Amino acid sequence: MNVSNSFASAMLIALLVAPVDSALGDSPPQKQLKTYALPDRTQSADISPDEQSVVTLGMKQLDLADSEMKAIVHVVQLWNFREGKQLAEFAAQQSEVRVAPKGTHLDRSRTDPIVRFSPEGNVVLALIGRTIHILRAADLTELRAFPLDAPDNITRTSSTGRTIVHEPSARAMELSPDGKIVAVLWVSEMVQGRIQLYDVSSGKSTSSWDTPTGWIHFTRGVVWAPNGKLLLIAIPNETPCSSPNSRPDIFAFDAQTGAVKRQFRTGLLTGSIAVTSDGRVLAVDLNCYRIFKNHDPNLKVFDLTTGKHLRSVSARETGARYQVSASPDGSRFLAFTGKIAGKFDWSDAIMYDRVVDETFSVWSLTNYEGIVTSQNIPGLKESGLRLSSTGKYAVSYGKASFVYELP
Repeated sequence: MNVSNSFASAMLIALLVAPVDSALGDSPPQKQLKTYALPDRTQSADISPDEQSVVTLGMKQLDLADSEMKAIVHVVQLWNFREGKQLAEFAAQQSEVRVAPKGTHLDRSRTDPIVRFSPEGNVVLALIGRTIHILRAADLTELRAFPLDAPDNITRTSSTGRTIVHEPSARAMELSPDGKIVAVLWVSEMVQGRIQLYDVSSGKSTSSWDTPTGWIHFTRGVVWAPNGKLLLIAIPNETPCSSPNSRPDIFAFDAQTGAVKRQFRTGLLTGSIAVTSDGRVLAVDLNCYRIFKNHDPNLKVFDLTTGKHLRSVSARETGARYQVSASPDGSRFLAFTGKIAGKFDWSDAIMYDRVVDETFSVWSLTNYEGIVTSQNIPGLKESGLRLSSTGKYAVSYGKASFVYELP
């Protein structure tokens, strides 16, 4: 028998007999949502708590006179998104340049700018480089700014004797529910993480701790529990395209001491989680579309206190993946539900992910009924995705930067 035909037959049989994770919930109907475009090069965005405006953080590249050098200016902008009208702007030019010592290679991970409204909506926090800027939300006037205490660089020697310096990058920033403390996640190499907490009013560091070892490079954000006493993070226990192991992958830390108060295993390669107002943890998979499995992963719901798996929620044909967000009022949640297919390289016997379309779906947190699935949004897979305070709007930023009006 031809080897290729034999292998293809085995693949088909495996797909037909693969076990299905029984899940509840309705697959939301697809609808053309009304969208409001955000500026090009938007790297982060957030909707105000009253859902009347959106703040964006992007960059402009300026040519310097009589110089071959270029300056990157990060710009925070406030928008009336329904009218496409800019209300205010704050610019913070980055001038710091860090140079690797002679004979070494500086492995500088990307630090993404991040912008967030405070829970009350009166101030905006913008993380740019290694500084947090506190801006008045009404007009983006800078009230104060404070530098972050970055963890030390990690120096390694390669097999060829080359010295490599791994510089940490700030990968997430979130405000506590009372708006008084801001949490920053630092990542070094692929597996080293550190969480730092800062007092917003003084800019002083209140506590910091190392995260458990895991593939934290693939983690998408940190999440505060509604009472502000716990800070949660998902740390994949294996790399994407691997099978999850038996180690815990969701951790809840005491927000004052950094002690691990809860930890449990999802059975997924979880990189994104959301915490509901009543203490449920929503988790989605970031794993690859594989030959014999992970074709349609369900979103999983856990009890924060016990870690018990409460239920699974089904999505479109190829499941819920990559990102999940819950509205602070406890009414809705969303997840990425774009169709993913596999492309098999017969010469190397390797399966690759292939994006068919890019959508998100919204469900009710009350009964898990499906509300809506968006139209195809090119670039959504590589973009950030958040729900507004009452779930009436969603915002994406990055390759796809829009506000979406939800039914």
